[in-house]
Amino acid sequence: MAEQPTLYFDTLAPDALSPELAPIVEELDLGENCRELTMQGWTVLHDVSSEEFNHRFREKIIEVAREDKSFNMLLAKDELFARAVLSPKLLAMAEFSVGRGFLISQVAASIRPQGSKSIGLHADHNWLPAPFPEHNMLLTACWACDEFTKEKGSTLVIPGSHVLRRHPNAEEIAEKRGAIAIECPPGSVALWNGNIWHSNWERQAEGARVVCHITYTRLMMRPVEDYSSHADELVEKHGETMAQLLGHKDFLNGPNGAEYDKLLQTFNNAKR
Repeated sequence: MAEQPTLYFDTLAPDALSPELAPIVEELDLGENCRELTMQGWTVLHDVSSEEFNHRFREKIIEVAREDKSFNMLLAKDELFARAVLSPKLLAMAEFSVGRGFLISQVAASIRPQGSKSIGLHADHNWLPAPFPEHNMLLTACWACDEFTKEKGSTLVIPGSHVLRRHPNAEEIAEKRGAIAIECPPGSVALWNGNIWHSNWERQAEGARVVCHITYTRLMMRPVEDYSSHADELVEKHGETMAQLLGHKDFLNGPNGAEYDKLLQTFNNAKR
């Protein structure tokens, strides 16, 4: 019989690293990214993948787009999306931002050609009322298959907006006062928390901006996409971490109701 974990009574602060996560963050050299995500609400991860993988990933997104215009449920459509979702740097940042036992919520993509308009300023905590919780609930990872610059339609953010813990109003959406561009080379991943107000710049350059949007959430959040019909196959292919991402490691998601043998670990994950 597996040893039951001891119940934690304390909760880590939003900017704290657990003893288990700290050496992983150090090994992957993510300390500054954790600080930036806490202080400014966004950061950029570099060298997340090889140039060869990024090229294949970009081509796969374009290929999928030709077959399916929805750009959603991509985790079930090719193993390259699973490899992206399971990137060690992304997993470490997700645990730091949305806690141990975090879930995958959505794997989507966008292709924005020259002339593409702004999608409008918003916070990704769209289905949460304000004030947003002190602990972040949702982390967006925007995998930039192409260079991010303002002219090329990169993501824009409003510095300082994450501390307001609310949605922008109509005037703020129209003005986008203080907006700056997230700029990074191909193969980078821009990360932002659910609080920060962001949008994208209109693309003025020729060509297209190809992006994969990966969303991780705290374990009590309802995912955007339902992978239940694909879960067994995905777990068989990709292992225990995928099982966690799909909710198979917590007691909230049993096929016959709550699975109480997983209760203590789920409670502990919620505090870390």
